[in-house]
Amino acid sequence: MSQGRYEQEEYLEQNEAEVEAAGRTKKLVVLAVMAILLVAAIVLVHKLRHVSQVEDCLLAHGSNCDEPPIPANPAR
Repeated sequence: MSQGRYEQEEYLEQNEAEVEAAGRTKKLVVLAVMAILLVAAIVLVHKLRHVSQVEDCLLAHGSNCDEPPIPANPAR
């Protein structure tokens, strides 16, 4: 019993529900990757800001540059 070409291709085609599910999965993967990149960018900016502050302190011949700066006029 040989099946016709149409009958064989019918099982290979995805129905609409499978196509929509695959689309949703792709969108979720893209969203997850974008979220990871956003978090990485925020961490990188924070690290670069800290390094810049330490560099400014060192260029001003400061000591204890790795500690957070103390305000000049603390509010009481």
